[in-house]
Amino acid sequence: MKIVLCMMALFFSILLSGCYKHSENSADKQFIQNYDENGHSRRTWIKGIPQRVLILYPGAAEAMLELGLDAHIEQTIDAYGSEPEHLAKRFAALPKVQAAFIPAQEEVFALQPDLIIGWAHNFSPMELGSPQGWQEHGIGAYIVPATIPHDRPTLENSVYPFIADLGKIFAVEERAADYIATCRKREAAVSEQLKDRGRETAIVLQNHGRSSYSLYDAGYLINDVLDKAGLDNLVSMKTAFVGPERILAYDPDYLVYVSLPGPDGQDLSDEEVLAQVRQNRDLQPLRAVQQGRIINIPFAEVNSGNGRALDALSRLAEGRLKYR
Repeated sequence: MKIVLCMMALFFSILLSGCYKHSENSADKQFIQNYDENGHSRRTWIKGIPQRVLILYPGAAEAMLELGLDAHIEQTIDAYGSEPEHLAKRFAALPKVQAAFIPAQEEVFALQPDLIIGWAHNFSPMELGSPQGWQEHGIGAYIVPATIPHDRPTLENSVYPFIADLGKIFAVEERAADYIATCRKREAAVSEQLKDRGRETAIVLQNHGRSSYSLYDAGYLINDVLDKAGLDNLVSMKTAFVGPERILAYDPDYLVYVSLPGPDGQDLSDEEVLAQVRQNRDLQPLRAVQQGRIINIPFAEVNSGNGRALDALSRLAEGRLKYR
């Protein structure tokens, strides 16, 4: 009888121990609703609060700095241009990825990050491979929502959820909520500024040199930012690497020019961009160029995927108010 009782006690001890460990492991994990490299919804598994984050999208590093998460960044890819003044020193102090574009898989394994944050294309077979594959190696993978193939990305379905996710992942939900609230106040301020202005039209153009251009359509976040600034995007289809004849087919009220950094890696001034556009013979026939209705937005702001989208919104509002 004693043997039976001992066996039963041992059995319940093991059972309780297993339940405890399961509970402990569950508490150490969190699941974030995110995406795979093709934009399909998936749950991303993250172990605890990540301490060694590898960032392949500078907009993610900027968002983490806004939330005071500098110490959690193991390495980040370099900036796409000038950083916001209040973040510049802290961003410069972050360890940078040494690879020209993205690190090879072997380099990532050597770093041993506990979380990778990047563009959707960073997790394609041609680059690092799928998020699921990294998860199987015990490394979390998070795709910034603004970079996935969206029908119509917006602040509401891309930027604010990204900030909220960072708040959840790093247990700083209150800071994230405050950051989102600040962004929404900036939205409301622009809406108030422009309340007496009717809607106008625009195209968003990027110059690749040698008379090759791309136009941003509704598949990009900047389209929603345009809409919130009272501008209707005339481009409805993806238009990449086309000649000037395609550009001149449009007659926008405003030319929104996506400027690339200068040789020093810093953003060009509005004056430099204005001179650059006016000297471009391809663009001179545009009514917006002839009337000087050119709004400069740096590449980094157009492709930030974070609160810097509100900087772009402010630029658009200022540009419109300049031409009453």
